[in-house]
Amino acid sequence: MKETRGLIEMPKVQFVLAIHNHQPVGNFEFVAEDAYQKSYLPFISVLERHPKIKLVIHYTGILYHFFEKHHPDFIDKLKTLSAAGRVEILSGGIYEPILSVLPDNDKIGQIRALTDIIRKKIGYEARGMWLAERVWEPHLSKIIADAGISHVVVDDCHFKMAGLHDDELDGYYITEELNSLVRIFPGSERLRYLIPFHRPEETIELLALLRSSERSRLLVMADDGEKFGVWPETFHTVYEEGWLERIFTLIEQNSEWLETTTFTGYLAKEPPRGRIYLPTSSYMEMGEWALPHRAMKEYEDAVAKVKNAPGFGILKPFIRGGIWRNFLVKYSESNHLHKRMMMVSQKVHDAVKISDGQDVKGNRVSTSRMIDHLYQSQCNDAYWHGVFGGL
Repeated sequence: MKETRGLIEMPKVQFVLAIHNHQPVGNFEFVAEDAYQKSYLPFISVLERHPKIKLVIHYTGILYHFFEKHHPDFIDKLKTLSAAGRVEILSGGIYEPILSVLPDNDKIGQIRALTDIIRKKIGYEARGMWLAERVWEPHLSKIIADAGISHVVVDDCHFKMAGLHDDELDGYYITEELNSLVRIFPGSERLRYLIPFHRPEETIELLALLRSSERSRLLVMADDGEKFGVWPETFHTVYEEGWLERIFTLIEQNSEWLETTTFTGYLAKEPPRGRIYLPTSSYMEMGEWALPHRAMKEYEDAVAKVKNAPGFGILKPFIRGGIWRNFLVKYSESNHLHKRMMMVSQKVHDAVKISDGQDVKGNRVSTSRMIDHLYQSQCNDAYWHGVFGGL
Protein backbone atom coordinates (compact mmCIF):
# COMPACT_ATOMS: atom_id res chain seq x y z
CA MET A 1 0.00 0.00 0.00
CA LYS A 2 1.04 3.61 -0.55
CA GLU A 3 -0.40 6.85 0.73
CA THR A 4 -1.47 9.57 -1.71
CA ARG A 5 -2.58 12.91 -0.15
CA GLY A 6 -3.77 11.16 2.97
CA LEU A 7 -5.63 8.43 1.08
CA ILE A 8 -4.54 4.81 1.15
CA GLU A 9 -4.04 3.58 -2.41
CA MET A 10 -4.32 -0.19 -2.81
CA PRO A 11 -1.93 -1.88 -5.24
CA LYS A 12 -3.60 -2.83 -8.50
CA VAL A 13 -3.44 -6.17 -10.21
CA GLN A 14 -1.26 -5.79 -13.30
CA PHE A 15 -2.28 -7.60 -16.49
CA VAL A 16 -0.03 -8.00 -19.54
CA LEU A 17 -1.69 -9.17 -22.75
CA ALA A 18 1.16 -10.15 -25.09
CA ILE A 19 0.12 -11.02 -28.64
CA HIS A 20 2.42 -12.82 -31.11
CA ASN A 21 1.65 -12.67 -34.85
CA HIS A 22 3.44 -14.72 -37.48
CA GLN A 23 3.15 -16.18 -40.97
CA PRO A 24 5.73 -18.68 -42.29
CA VAL A 25 8.28 -17.61 -44.88
CA GLY A 26 6.91 -18.47 -48.32
CA ASN A 27 3.28 -18.61 -47.29
CA PHE A 28 0.76 -17.49 -49.91
CA GLU A 29 -0.02 -13.77 -49.73
CA PHE A 30 -3.75 -14.49 -49.78
CA VAL A 31 -3.29 -16.41 -46.50
CA ALA A 32 -1.56 -13.40 -44.93
CA GLU A 33 -4.29 -11.13 -46.31
CA ASP A 34 -6.98 -13.33 -44.82
CA ALA A 35 -5.23 -13.18 -41.43
CA TYR A 36 -4.91 -9.41 -41.78
CA GLN A 37 -8.64 -8.96 -42.43
CA LYS A 38 -9.77 -11.45 -39.81
CA SER A 39 -7.28 -10.80 -37.01
CA TYR A 40 -4.47 -8.24 -37.34
CA LEU A 41 -6.59 -5.27 -38.44
CA PRO A 42 -9.77 -5.87 -36.38
CA PHE A 43 -7.73 -6.48 -33.21
CA ILE A 44 -5.97 -3.12 -33.53
CA SER A 45 -9.26 -1.43 -34.50
CA VAL A 46 -10.89 -2.60 -31.26
CA LEU A 47 -7.83 -1.53 -29.27
CA GLU A 48 -8.01 1.97 -30.76
CA ARG A 49 -11.52 2.36 -29.30
CA HIS A 50 -10.21 1.70 -25.77
CA PRO A 51 -7.55 4.31 -25.02
CA LYS A 52 -6.94 3.08 -21.43
CA ILE A 53 -5.91 -0.39 -22.55
CA LYS A 54 -2.21 -1.16 -22.98
CA LEU A 55 -0.73 -4.32 -24.46
CA VAL A 56 2.40 -5.96 -25.84
CA ILE A 57 2.53 -7.01 -29.48
CA HIS A 58 4.93 -8.88 -31.72
CA TYR A 59 5.03 -9.26 -35.50
CA THR A 60 7.67 -11.26 -37.33
CA GLY A 61 9.68 -9.76 -40.18
CA ILE A 62 7.53 -11.58 -42.73
CA LEU A 63 4.54 -9.58 -41.57
CA TYR A 64 6.36 -6.23 -41.52
CA HIS A 65 7.30 -6.83 -45.17
CA PHE A 66 3.68 -7.74 -45.91
CA PHE A 67 2.31 -4.64 -44.14
CA GLU A 68 4.78 -2.36 -45.93
CA LYS A 69 3.83 -3.78 -49.32
CA HIS A 70 0.06 -4.07 -48.93
CA HIS A 71 -1.06 -2.09 -45.83
CA PRO A 72 1.33 0.77 -45.00
CA ASP A 73 -1.49 2.48 -43.11
CA PHE A 74 -1.35 -0.38 -40.58
CA ILE A 75 2.26 0.52 -39.79
CA ASP A 76 1.04 4.08 -39.18
CA LYS A 77 -1.43 2.73 -36.64
CA LEU A 78 1.39 0.94 -34.81
CA LYS A 79 3.46 4.15 -34.85
CA THR A 80 0.61 6.07 -33.25
CA LEU A 81 -0.10 3.46 -30.57
CA SER A 82 3.56 3.00 -29.64
CA ALA A 83 4.21 6.74 -29.54
CA ALA A 84 1.28 7.11 -27.14
CA GLY A 85 2.80 4.50 -24.81
CA ARG A 86 -0.13 2.15 -25.33
CA VAL A 87 1.76 -0.63 -27.09
CA GLU A 88 5.11 -2.23 -26.38
CA ILE A 89 6.51 -3.79 -29.54
CA LEU A 90 8.65 -6.90 -29.16
CA SER A 91 11.65 -7.90 -31.20
CA GLY A 92 12.78 -11.51 -31.71
CA GLY A 93 14.26 -13.53 -34.55
CA ILE A 94 13.28 -11.67 -37.73
CA TYR A 95 12.04 -14.83 -39.46
CA GLU A 96 10.93 -16.68 -36.32
CA PRO A 97 13.69 -19.29 -36.00
CA ILE A 98 14.22 -21.75 -33.17
CA LEU A 99 17.12 -19.69 -31.84
CA SER A 100 18.80 -22.44 -29.84
CA VAL A 101 19.76 -24.48 -32.93
CA LEU A 102 21.30 -21.62 -34.95
CA PRO A 103 24.97 -20.60 -35.07
CA ASP A 104 25.54 -17.89 -32.47
CA ASN A 105 26.20 -15.14 -35.03
CA ASP A 106 22.87 -15.95 -36.69
CA LYS A 107 21.06 -15.97 -33.34
CA ILE A 108 22.23 -12.43 -32.63
CA GLY A 109 21.85 -11.31 -36.24
CA GLN A 110 18.23 -12.49 -36.45
CA ILE A 111 17.27 -10.52 -33.33
CA ARG A 112 19.13 -7.37 -34.33
CA ALA A 113 17.56 -7.52 -37.81
CA LEU A 114 14.02 -7.40 -36.41
CA THR A 115 14.99 -4.71 -33.90
CA ASP A 116 16.30 -2.65 -36.83
CA ILE A 117 13.05 -3.10 -38.78
CA ILE A 118 10.99 -1.96 -35.79
CA ARG A 119 13.26 1.05 -35.30
CA LYS A 120 13.17 2.07 -38.97
CA LYS A 121 9.51 1.41 -39.74
CA ILE A 122 7.90 2.41 -36.43
CA GLY A 123 10.48 4.55 -34.68
CA TYR A 124 10.37 2.30 -31.63
CA GLU A 125 13.37 0.89 -29.74
CA ALA A 126 12.39 -2.66 -28.79
CA ARG A 127 13.93 -3.92 -25.55
CA GLY A 128 11.88 -7.10 -25.15
CA MET A 129 11.55 -10.09 -27.44
CA TRP A 130 9.31 -13.00 -28.37
CA LEU A 131 10.99 -16.41 -28.24
CA ALA A 132 9.75 -18.66 -31.07
CA GLU A 133 7.66 -21.54 -29.69
CA ARG A 134 9.05 -20.58 -26.27
CA VAL A 135 11.93 -23.00 -26.90
CA TRP A 136 14.29 -22.09 -24.08
CA GLU A 137 17.80 -23.33 -23.41
CA PRO A 138 19.94 -21.84 -20.62
CA HIS A 139 22.71 -20.57 -22.90
CA LEU A 140 20.25 -18.21 -24.64
CA SER A 141 20.56 -15.65 -21.83
CA LYS A 142 23.95 -14.48 -23.10
CA ILE A 143 22.82 -14.41 -26.73
CA ILE A 144 19.69 -12.42 -25.89
CA ALA A 145 21.64 -9.90 -23.81
CA ASP A 146 24.35 -9.59 -26.48
CA ALA A 147 21.61 -8.79 -29.03
CA GLY A 148 20.56 -5.78 -26.94
CA ILE A 149 17.46 -7.34 -25.39
CA SER A 150 16.62 -6.93 -21.70
CA HIS A 151 13.54 -9.15 -21.26
CA VAL A 152 11.69 -12.12 -22.72
CA VAL A 153 8.51 -14.08 -22.02
CA VAL A 154 8.13 -17.87 -21.86
CA ASP A 155 5.44 -20.13 -20.37
CA ASP A 156 4.81 -20.64 -16.67
CA CYS A 157 5.48 -24.37 -17.13
CA HIS A 158 9.16 -23.49 -17.67
CA PHE A 159 9.19 -22.02 -14.15
CA LYS A 160 7.24 -24.89 -12.65
CA MET A 161 9.76 -27.35 -14.09
CA ALA A 162 12.34 -25.37 -12.11
CA GLY A 163 10.31 -25.93 -8.92
CA LEU A 164 8.21 -22.78 -8.59
CA HIS A 165 4.49 -22.68 -7.75
CA ASP A 166 1.63 -20.48 -8.95
CA ASP A 167 1.91 -18.10 -5.99
CA GLU A 168 5.52 -17.41 -7.00
CA LEU A 169 4.71 -16.56 -10.63
CA ASP A 170 3.09 -13.15 -10.18
CA GLY A 171 6.09 -11.14 -11.34
CA TYR A 172 9.33 -11.63 -13.22
CA TYR A 173 12.71 -13.18 -12.47
CA ILE A 174 16.29 -12.51 -13.48
CA THR A 175 18.47 -15.14 -15.10
CA GLU A 176 21.94 -14.99 -16.56
CA GLU A 177 24.65 -16.77 -18.48
CA LEU A 178 28.27 -15.71 -17.87
CA ASN A 179 27.02 -12.52 -16.18
CA SER A 180 24.80 -11.57 -19.13
CA LEU A 181 21.53 -10.66 -17.41
CA VAL A 182 18.02 -11.13 -18.79
CA ARG A 183 14.65 -10.55 -17.14
CA ILE A 184 12.19 -13.34 -17.81
CA PHE A 185 8.38 -13.30 -17.47
CA PRO A 186 6.08 -16.34 -17.04
CA GLY A 187 3.01 -16.51 -19.28
CA SER A 188 -0.05 -18.14 -17.70
CA GLU A 189 -1.07 -21.46 -19.24
CA ARG A 190 -4.50 -21.15 -17.63
CA LEU A 191 -5.07 -17.78 -19.31
CA ARG A 192 -3.93 -19.22 -22.65
CA TYR A 193 -6.79 -21.71 -22.46
CA LEU A 194 -9.34 -19.18 -21.19
CA ILE A 195 -8.63 -16.45 -23.77
CA PRO A 196 -10.64 -16.07 -25.99
CA PHE A 197 -12.49 -19.39 -25.67
CA HIS A 198 -14.34 -18.73 -22.40
CA ARG A 199 -16.48 -15.85 -21.22
CA PRO A 200 -14.48 -12.65 -20.58
CA GLU A 201 -15.85 -12.65 -17.04
CA GLU A 202 -13.85 -15.81 -16.28
CA THR A 203 -10.61 -14.00 -17.08
CA ILE A 204 -11.60 -11.11 -14.81
CA GLU A 205 -12.46 -13.58 -12.03
CA LEU A 206 -9.05 -15.21 -12.35
CA LEU A 207 -7.30 -11.83 -12.24
CA ALA A 208 -9.32 -10.87 -9.16
CA LEU A 209 -7.73 -13.76 -7.24
CA LEU A 210 -4.45 -11.81 -7.36
CA ARG A 211 -5.78 -8.80 -5.46
CA SER A 212 -3.47 -7.96 -2.58
CA SER A 213 -3.05 -5.11 -0.13
CA GLU A 214 0.69 -5.78 0.15
CA ARG A 215 2.06 -5.44 -3.37
CA SER A 216 1.26 -5.18 -7.04
CA ARG A 217 0.87 -8.66 -8.55
CA LEU A 218 1.17 -9.53 -12.23
CA LEU A 219 -0.47 -12.04 -14.58
CA VAL A 220 0.64 -12.48 -18.21
CA MET A 221 -1.23 -13.98 -21.15
CA ALA A 222 1.22 -14.54 -24.02
CA ASP A 223 -0.02 -16.39 -27.08
CA ASP A 224 -0.73 -16.31 -30.82
CA GLY A 225 -2.61 -13.35 -32.27
CA GLU A 226 -4.23 -15.60 -34.87
CA LYS A 227 -6.40 -17.12 -32.14
CA PHE A 228 -8.22 -13.75 -32.24
CA GLY A 229 -9.98 -14.27 -35.57
CA VAL A 230 -8.14 -16.83 -37.72
CA TRP A 231 -8.52 -20.00 -35.67
CA PRO A 232 -11.79 -21.88 -36.35
CA GLU A 233 -14.91 -20.01 -35.15
CA THR A 234 -12.87 -17.27 -33.45
CA PHE A 235 -13.73 -14.43 -35.84
CA HIS A 236 -17.38 -14.94 -34.95
CA THR A 237 -16.66 -15.15 -31.21
CA VAL A 238 -14.05 -12.41 -30.91
CA TYR A 239 -15.52 -9.77 -33.23
CA GLU A 240 -19.05 -10.59 -34.36
CA GLU A 241 -20.11 -11.55 -30.83
CA GLY A 242 -17.79 -8.90 -29.37
CA TRP A 243 -15.57 -10.97 -27.05
CA LEU A 244 -12.60 -8.59 -27.38
CA GLU A 245 -14.75 -5.50 -26.99
CA ARG A 246 -16.32 -6.98 -23.85
CA ILE A 247 -13.07 -7.91 -22.12
CA PHE A 248 -11.55 -4.47 -22.76
CA THR A 249 -14.72 -2.89 -21.37
CA LEU A 250 -14.65 -5.14 -18.31
CA ILE A 251 -11.03 -4.20 -17.61
CA GLU A 252 -11.97 -0.52 -17.81
CA GLN A 253 -14.98 -1.05 -15.53
CA ASN A 254 -12.73 -2.69 -12.91
CA SER A 255 -10.00 -0.06 -13.09
CA GLU A 256 -10.11 0.59 -9.33
CA TRP A 257 -8.18 -2.68 -8.80
CA LEU A 258 -7.09 -3.81 -12.29
CA GLU A 259 -4.97 -2.24 -15.03
CA THR A 260 -3.23 -3.36 -18.17
CA THR A 261 0.47 -2.71 -18.50
CA THR A 262 3.47 -3.65 -20.62
CA PHE A 263 6.64 -5.54 -19.76
CA THR A 264 8.68 -2.33 -19.90
CA GLY A 265 6.09 -0.51 -17.80
CA TYR A 266 6.12 -3.21 -15.13
CA LEU A 267 9.93 -3.40 -15.10
CA ALA A 268 10.11 0.35 -14.49
CA LYS A 269 8.01 0.04 -11.32
CA GLU A 270 8.62 -3.38 -9.79
CA PRO A 271 11.69 -5.36 -8.66
CA PRO A 272 12.25 -8.99 -9.67
CA ARG A 273 10.85 -11.81 -7.55
CA GLY A 274 14.31 -13.38 -7.50
CA ARG A 275 16.85 -15.28 -9.58
CA ILE A 276 16.09 -18.41 -11.59
CA TYR A 277 17.75 -20.82 -14.00
CA LEU A 278 15.19 -22.44 -16.27
CA PRO A 279 15.67 -25.92 -17.73
CA THR A 280 15.67 -26.68 -21.45
CA SER A 281 11.96 -26.68 -22.24
CA SER A 282 9.01 -25.39 -24.23
CA TYR A 283 5.26 -25.56 -23.63
CA MET A 284 3.89 -28.91 -22.52
CA GLU A 285 2.31 -29.86 -25.86
CA MET A 286 5.65 -29.40 -27.61
CA GLY A 287 7.20 -31.96 -25.26
CA GLU A 288 4.60 -34.48 -26.37
CA TRP A 289 4.94 -33.81 -30.13
CA ALA A 290 8.75 -34.02 -30.04
CA LEU A 291 8.82 -37.59 -28.72
CA PRO A 292 9.33 -40.61 -31.02
CA HIS A 293 5.99 -42.07 -32.13
CA ARG A 294 5.88 -45.02 -29.72
CA ALA A 295 7.02 -42.90 -26.78
CA MET A 296 4.49 -40.23 -27.75
CA LYS A 297 1.66 -42.76 -27.40
CA GLU A 298 3.05 -43.95 -24.06
CA TYR A 299 3.29 -40.36 -22.89
CA GLU A 300 -0.35 -39.71 -23.84
CA ASP A 301 -1.42 -42.84 -21.95
CA ALA A 302 0.59 -41.86 -18.86
CA VAL A 303 -0.90 -38.36 -18.78
CA ALA A 304 -4.43 -39.77 -19.22
CA LYS A 305 -3.93 -42.13 -16.27
CA VAL A 306 -2.92 -39.42 -13.82
CA LYS A 307 -4.93 -36.49 -15.22
CA ASN A 308 -7.94 -37.10 -12.98
CA ALA A 309 -5.92 -38.24 -9.98
CA PRO A 310 -5.86 -36.12 -6.81
CA GLY A 311 -2.95 -33.71 -6.88
CA PHE A 312 -2.45 -33.77 -10.65
CA GLY A 313 -1.70 -30.05 -10.59
CA ILE A 314 1.29 -30.74 -8.36
CA LEU A 315 2.47 -33.69 -10.46
CA LYS A 316 2.02 -32.03 -13.85
CA PRO A 317 5.30 -30.03 -13.96
CA PHE A 318 7.26 -33.23 -13.41
CA ILE A 319 5.62 -35.06 -16.33
CA ARG A 320 7.88 -34.03 -19.16
CA GLY A 321 8.16 -35.10 -22.76
CA GLY A 322 10.98 -34.45 -25.19
CA ILE A 323 12.64 -31.21 -26.30
CA TRP A 324 12.42 -29.43 -29.65
CA ARG A 325 15.77 -30.79 -30.84
CA ASN A 326 14.21 -34.29 -30.85
CA PHE A 327 12.50 -33.36 -34.15
CA LEU A 328 15.94 -33.60 -35.76
CA VAL A 329 15.97 -37.25 -34.70
CA LYS A 330 12.29 -38.01 -35.21
CA TYR A 331 12.40 -36.88 -38.85
CA SER A 332 15.51 -37.41 -40.97
CA GLU A 333 14.19 -34.75 -43.38
CA SER A 334 14.23 -32.18 -40.58
CA ASN A 335 17.81 -33.07 -39.69
CA HIS A 336 18.80 -32.82 -43.38
CA LEU A 337 17.23 -29.36 -43.67
CA HIS A 338 18.97 -28.24 -40.49
CA LYS A 339 22.44 -29.49 -41.47
CA ARG A 340 22.14 -28.00 -44.96
CA MET A 341 21.17 -24.69 -43.37
CA MET A 342 24.20 -24.87 -41.06
CA MET A 343 26.45 -25.54 -44.06
CA VAL A 344 24.96 -22.63 -46.01
CA SER A 345 25.34 -20.34 -42.98
CA GLN A 346 29.06 -21.09 -42.83
CA LYS A 347 29.47 -20.53 -46.57
CA VAL A 348 27.52 -17.25 -46.50
CA HIS A 349 29.48 -15.83 -43.57
CA ASP A 350 32.78 -16.95 -45.14
CA ALA A 351 31.78 -15.27 -48.41
CA VAL A 352 30.88 -12.05 -46.62
CA LYS A 353 34.26 -12.01 -44.85
CA ILE A 354 36.25 -12.78 -47.99
CA SER A 355 34.45 -10.50 -50.44
CA ASP A 356 33.95 -7.61 -48.02
CA GLY A 357 31.06 -6.58 -50.24
CA GLN A 358 32.70 -7.38 -53.61
CA ASP A 359 32.56 -10.30 -56.01
CA VAL A 360 35.67 -11.92 -57.54
CA LYS A 361 35.74 -9.29 -60.32
CA GLY A 362 35.71 -6.45 -57.83
CA ASN A 363 32.05 -5.50 -58.36
CA ARG A 364 30.00 -4.42 -55.38
CA VAL A 365 27.54 -7.05 -54.15
CA SER A 366 24.75 -6.88 -51.60
CA THR A 367 25.87 -9.15 -48.78
CA SER A 368 22.80 -8.06 -46.80
CA ARG A 369 20.61 -9.85 -49.36
CA MET A 370 22.66 -13.03 -48.89
CA ILE A 371 22.23 -12.79 -45.13
CA ASP A 372 18.50 -12.12 -45.47
CA HIS A 373 18.00 -15.24 -47.60
CA LEU A 374 19.97 -17.25 -45.05
CA TYR A 375 17.76 -15.94 -42.24
CA GLN A 376 14.64 -16.84 -44.22
CA SER A 377 15.90 -20.43 -44.49
CA GLN A 378 15.98 -20.57 -40.70
CA CYS A 379 12.24 -19.93 -40.24
CA ASN A 380 11.08 -22.61 -37.80
CA ASP A 381 7.87 -23.84 -39.43
CA ALA A 382 9.34 -26.28 -41.96
CA TYR A 383 11.54 -28.06 -39.42
CA TRP A 384 8.83 -29.65 -37.27
CA HIS A 385 5.07 -30.03 -36.96
CA GLY A 386 2.46 -28.72 -34.59
CA VAL A 387 -1.31 -28.70 -34.92
CA PHE A 388 -1.14 -26.34 -37.94
CA GLY A 389 1.17 -28.34 -40.17
CA GLY A 390 4.88 -28.26 -40.89
CA LEU A 391 7.21 -31.03 -41.93
